[in-house]
Amino acid sequence: MLQAMTYLGQGFSSCLTPINMFCCIIGVLVGTLAGVLPGLGISGSVAILLPITYSMEPLTALIMVSGIFFGSQYGGAITSILVNIPGEATSIVTCFDGYPLAKKGLGGKALGVSAISSFCGGTVGLIFLTLAAPQLARLAVTFGAPEFFAIVVFGLLLLTNVSGKDVLKGTVMVFCGLMLGCIGLDSTFGTLRYTFNNVNLYKGIDFIIFIMGVFGITELMYTVCVPEDQGNILSFKFRELYPSLKDLKHVAPTIARSSLFGFSVGLIPGPGSMLATFGSYGIEKKLSKHPEEFGKGVLRGVAAPESANNASMYAQMVPLLSLGIPFSSSIALLMSAFMIHGITPGPMLISQHPELFWGLIASMFVGNIFLIVINLPLVGVWASLLKVDFSLLMPIITFITYTGAFAINNSLFDLGIMTFAGLLGFWLKAGGYDLSALALGMFLGKTLETNLITTMVVYDGNLLNMMLQRPIGGTFMLIVFAVIIYLVGRGVYNLTKNGLNKAIKK
Repeated sequence: MLQAMTYLGQGFSSCLTPINMFCCIIGVLVGTLAGVLPGLGISGSVAILLPITYSMEPLTALIMVSGIFFGSQYGGAITSILVNIPGEATSIVTCFDGYPLAKKGLGGKALGVSAISSFCGGTVGLIFLTLAAPQLARLAVTFGAPEFFAIVVFGLLLLTNVSGKDVLKGTVMVFCGLMLGCIGLDSTFGTLRYTFNNVNLYKGIDFIIFIMGVFGITELMYTVCVPEDQGNILSFKFRELYPSLKDLKHVAPTIARSSLFGFSVGLIPGPGSMLATFGSYGIEKKLSKHPEEFGKGVLRGVAAPESANNASMYAQMVPLLSLGIPFSSSIALLMSAFMIHGITPGPMLISQHPELFWGLIASMFVGNIFLIVINLPLVGVWASLLKVDFSLLMPIITFITYTGAFAINNSLFDLGIMTFAGLLGFWLKAGGYDLSALALGMFLGKTLETNLITTMVVYDGNLLNMMLQRPIGGTFMLIVFAVIIYLVGRGVYNLTKNGLNKAIKK
């Protein structure tokens, strides 16, 4: 722990430069704006602004992108409380008690508790991230192809089961993503796949371009075609932003419980943040002496999801920085910022780029402070932006997106791919399919394929030998097989039960 603190101190010296602090503030402000504007979201905003970081230094670029990433979490709470519209999916639960509080004239107090809860949850998440990521990275250094193959399969399996209500749709999206990831030259045998003799596809589809389309363009199209009701913006006085000492004592146990719960659940692949917010709210409602008051406007109903949400977001950074494996679409976007600068996150990141790793961790501490210091006075400004017609913002955002996409490779073909990805994403989203499963399937496809082939070569195609000789990989594969058998068995049972019921009725 002492060594981690020493490295963290060096990280602060790297990030506390004028340019890095400026980019951190810009990232936090842009992220908050992204959270405030319904429909834009984390994925859309990061995807749109990612090309801007191309000319920056790696650490500076990562500081700004992470600022956007975490700032949007707080921005989503503003619209949830003031107008009952979650700017982010993870802010849905905040609406349950945030908006009723605003209607009671306690909107400012709710926003203050939200900001403080976000800060505390983020701080707890950062502390655990600082302690956990280096330890997991040291363990991951000993991992080989079998372990990484098993972990990726395990993560994708979990993703298909928790990404939405329909498991079949999640599975379809993962397999479609894996197929998209296979386009281009096979890295093992040098075979061209799914290129249709198009030279532009020999290197495969650029992941950054694809996610800019499937998240950025899709969100723009969806917002235009399915406009959100802007509701009525409730006003409040600035002095109401600060909750009383009594209020803070009341919500302090909630913040502590929800932060720990959020970090633990945030480690689950897929929508860990969603599970954290709903779970923490449910726990507080069960522990409350007056559960009937939840949903009618209680501060604990705001503190629980906000602290859990922010803690879970930092938890999702652990597998990215230590294993190099993103388990959510927003984290995959953050990984794209690494890829733009030729840096591969994973077990070797800490040893090869210690200044980058610890500088990024230190900047998160600073950004977390900026969130509460900057945004509390600007709540009124963010609220007024909700009155701006999105038709005025859309042309500007579209121009920035296409200009940035062209600047990455100076390719018109990339613009076509991005447009196609946007249309595909719009169609899939309208059909209720999970886009994050598609993006992660595509990103992890190469990793899955390469490690599978290596494992099969080393163990002569005998997966059982791998499981017996590699206990970590074998454990993950046993869990995978057990889950698959359970799902298949449950499906067969339901089909049989439904068939018998129909036969009995006839």
